[in-house]
Amino acid sequence: MHVYTDPPRDDGELIERLRPAEVVIPIRERTPLTGDRLVQLPRLRLISMTGTGVASIDVRTATARRIAVTNTPGASVPAVVELTFGLMIALCRRLAAVDREVRQGLWPQHVGTELNGKMLGIIGLGAIGSRVAEVARAFGMEVIAWSPRLTPERARLHGATPAALPDLMARADFVSVHLRTLPATRGLVSRDLIGLMKPGAVFVNTARAAIVDEDALWEALRAGRLAGAGLDVFGQEPLPDNHRWASLDNVILTSHRGWVTRETLDRFMAAAVENVLAFLAGRPVNVVNPEALQ
Repeated sequence: MHVYTDPPRDDGELIERLRPAEVVIPIRERTPLTGDRLVQLPRLRLISMTGTGVASIDVRTATARRIAVTNTPGASVPAVVELTFGLMIALCRRLAAVDREVRQGLWPQHVGTELNGKMLGIIGLGAIGSRVAEVARAFGMEVIAWSPRLTPERARLHGATPAALPDLMARADFVSVHLRTLPATRGLVSRDLIGLMKPGAVFVNTARAAIVDEDALWEALRAGRLAGAGLDVFGQEPLPDNHRWASLDNVILTSHRGWVTRETLDRFMAAAVENVLAFLAGRPVNVVNPEALQ
């Protein structure tokens, strides 16, 4: 057994370290397992991903090479839901500005707004979005939602009213994105849809930046047409120095922290190991590419 405490210097060293492995447990999407990398790992049989998304894995190549890919659905739901509301509250009460000014010896008197009585539009009423809807109701918010295959029955189950996406964007005081990145969702929140948002609305994205037209969102925030945005994800991560998002004082920026809690990490690793044990026992679970097992 080899234990490495330092990151590989280059792609060649990464492949050298992984080549003997039959099972790999990636920590989220930090190490993309591209097709070029997978073809150099002849012993690999299972990739047990921590988290739900597998966008960093070339699943098509994995399937062709009969490498099973598993995930840990639902493990990060509580953490992402809590950050979503943390961003909303921080924006409404201008917490970043208040904290900064108090530290400077000032006593700011910014007037905030409440979540209570506002309308929340949820894009993606899946595991995370449905929980966001339930918590929003506890804050006294009215909830409307859109998902690719949302039924009225499922919406009602979580206290939401289904709405067409343009209608949701036009009516909501807050819009929160909770979709996976798929070919059908890339660029879904387009410039036209952002243009429908009411003046003074707030936009929150704890899902993936690829779903949103970042240029259009930035322009709407810079112009002051939108009151603010809470962003945990970006097209380029980490953000470079002097990035344009840093120039806006009506935006709260976090470093893809939605899932990062001690509890989530515990659930991730426990579920990933359980997936490995089930696979080795011949009873694979949470497989995202079952064709690889045929």
